[in-house]
Amino acid sequence: MNATELCAWLRALHPVPEPSVDRIVAGHPNTTVRGVAVLWMPTWPALRNAAAQELNIVVAHEPTFYTHHDLDGFDAAMAPLDPRARDAITATRDAKLRWIEENGLVIIRCHDVLDSMPGGVVDSLATALGFSAADYVTSVPHHRVVRLETPAPAGEVACRLAASFHQIGQPGVAFYGDAGRSVRTLALGTGYGNDPWKHFALGADMALAIDDRIKTWSEPVWAEDSGYPMVVINHGTSEEWGVRRLAEIIAVNHPTLNVRLLPQGCGYRWITPDPK
Repeated sequence: MNATELCAWLRALHPVPEPSVDRIVAGHPNTTVRGVAVLWMPTWPALRNAAAQELNIVVAHEPTFYTHHDLDGFDAAMAPLDPRARDAITATRDAKLRWIEENGLVIIRCHDVLDSMPGGVVDSLATALGFSAADYVTSVPHHRVVRLETPAPAGEVACRLAASFHQIGQPGVAFYGDAGRSVRTLALGTGYGNDPWKHFALGADMALAIDDRIKTWSEPVWAEDSGYPMVVINHGTSEEWGVRRLAEIIAVNHPTLNVRLLPQGCGYRWITPDPK
């Protein structure tokens, strides 16, 4: 199997609107697959890790080159920036692309498919939090509303969520709204399409939001003013379980391939003051 064939197989998992960002982003399309690294964000350190493990094909959910459309959208996205910033980012892009090519890696994006397919990122998040399709009150693209087994105060629900997300590197969760408000239904979502106001409109008692999507002067302030409970987590945290599921799907369907998940979880490092 080569990189083009693996990319085509991934695209065939679920139909998505065109043009899609799911494609070979960098590297030679005819490269033979020797090993597959599956990860959320293809940072340069993550790519070095893949290369060190002789995994020459990287299946990534998010962009490699700092814009949603990767190389295709790079110049337009960077055009408004100060020339100094634009030159620095462009230099990093060029060096990273050159390194990918020199090391024989191929980067395949699997974003739209994983976001849209049944059992993808949102369903994987729900499963990891202990919910099944039987718990779904509402299921629409990028959003699921689930019913808790028993009503609970929002602060208690937030603590349960924090315990689950701690397993994949989220040091804690941000909470806004009334911690004492009774919650029976919880809205889940992943990525930038996860709109907390849509969660409210869908009838959920409480929303799980993503740091990339909210604006601290908007949705959280409304939550504080209205009392509507809202938990905020990192984008990477929300989608890590979906990426793990993707790795499983690839491995099961291609048992002869060396497929490895490169876990990432929460995308930032939590720094606390030195106790000394």
